[in-house]
This record gives sequence, C-alpha cells and structure tokens, in this order.
Amino acid sequence: MLTKTQLAAIFPNADTSAIDAFISSGLQALQSSGILDGANRLFYFLAQLGHESNGLTVREENLNYSASRLMQVWPSHFSSLDVAKKYEYKPEQLANLVYGGRMGNTDDGDGYKYRGRGYIQLTGRDTYRQIGKIVGIDLEGNPDMASQVATAPKIACAFWTWKNINPACDNADFTAVTQKINGGTNGLSDRLAWLSKVQTVMAAPAPAGTKPKPAPAPAPMPTPTPPNSHTDSAEPESFANESVRMAQAKLSRLGFYRGVINGIYNQLLQAALMEFQRQEGLTPTGRLDGETLAELNV
Repeated sequence: MLTKTQLAAIFPNADTSAIDAFISSGLQALQSSGILDGANRLFYFLAQLGHESNGLTVREENLNYSASRLMQVWPSHFSSLDVAKKYEYKPEQLANLVYGGRMGNTDDGDGYKYRGRGYIQLTGRDTYRQIGKIVGIDLEGNPDMASQVATAPKIACAFWTWKNINPACDNADFTAVTQKINGGTNGLSDRLAWLSKVQTVMAAPAPAGTKPKPAPAPAPMPTPTPPNSHTDSAEPESFANESVRMAQAKLSRLGFYRGVINGIYNQLLQAALMEFQRQEGLTPTGRLDGETLAELNV
C-alpha cells in the first residue's frame, strides 16, 4: 500500500495539500483502476506522474511562451518570428490557435477552455468528456475541476484506465507506457530517473517500530528479461541486489549510468548495460550476465 511518508519522499516539493489529497481520494482510485494490483503498475504510474506534473507541483499547462520557443514547439503554426511574436506571452490566443478545431474543440474559445490540466494533462473537449464519464464528474461542463488538488489524482487514474496502460506495465514495458501517455518518447530519460527514484523509495524498509504493510505483488517480467544476479533467473524490479548495486556504481563511474545507485534493476540500467556491452564488443543484451560482470570487474 502507498503511504503518505512514501509519497512525500518521492515528491518532496509537492504541497502538503497535494499529498493529503492523494491519500484521501487517490488511494481508492488507484485500487479501482487496478494500479495497486502489481508493483510495476504502481511504480510506473508514480514515475510518469513525477515527470508529467514535475513532482505533483504542476496541474495546468503553461502556455506563456516566447516567440522563439513558439517556433520550436509548434513549427507548423509559426514559420517566422514575426508570426510568432503576435502570440508570445498570450496563453488564451495561443491555445485557441493551436488547439482550436480539433480534439472535439468546435466552439470559439474551446482551445483555451480545454487546455491541458491535471497531473497527466487532459487536452481537448473530447478527452475531458471521456475522462469525466470514467470519474463520474462533468469535466466537459467544469473543466477547471481537472486541475483541482482534490480531483487530480482520480482524474490521473481515470486517464490510466482510458488508455488501458496496465497491460504494458505487466509486460515491464516502460517505453510503451510513455508512448501511451505522451504519444512518443519525449522526456524518457527523465521519466526513467523518476522510476529509479520511485523504486528506491518503495524498496526502503519501514521505520523501526512500525508494522510494514504488504506491497503489491510484483508484475511478471517478460521473456527475455535481464537478470539481477549472476544467474539467468530474473528478479522483480523492486528487489535490491548487491550485484546490481555494484554494477550501477561501476557504470556510473564510467559515465554510462546516471540513475540512483540502489541495487534495483530497471530500464535505465538496462540502457547503460547495452551501451557498455556495445563499446566492449559484447552482445548488447542489457543483461547483467557473467561475461558482463567480468568485463565490469565487479
């Protein structure tokens, strides 16, 4: 079970009200959406929220762009600096231009009215309507509710359900989860860093004198799966392993790994192993096998 202490450790910059609301209203939503039914589901959900909301500190899209930034974000709309200057630092006009006439936005002003809101941002009238049906809230009629601290956790869970993300979690495919949320792999390295942090916090022992609550059962890993030890048997992602910890430390010193050194095998470590193996002339499997351990000298 997810606790207030764990949430505060994962998202230390979040307001107390956001943490409290996540516990009071979010846990039931996590349970209803099946996110608490597997470790990967919960870990991936929290990691994606960390990236999407900047650690539960952002619940509304920032559309206050400079002209040069507009040309980078929406090049099809702003082909010249002169055109972009007409919309710089004008969030409402910008949203109505880039979001108007699509995603169910049909009325004047719909682009801004249904701009991105929530921990996993909803954009467009159609999305607000569909997510509202899942949550049981008229988000189409009251779009500002998507950014309220009391409803944001439930809406994020509803989005997870709407996109049917749990199966990708059960397959331990964090990249596929990112694609379902983002439509691509933007920010994947930051999302993986959040995943490493989540795993570290969730794997930490409970304080002395407290009775630990049972953690969700780890989701089965796909085959083939990189192992956490000298054998070919895979360990759950939540399992801290000394061989993995030593490999993380060595790869970090060599400049391949930039995640948390926590003894937990994750996709950030897999990517580091594959690059190391390529440079050393080994088969780039991402596995921490005996040959790779010998090459790392750990």
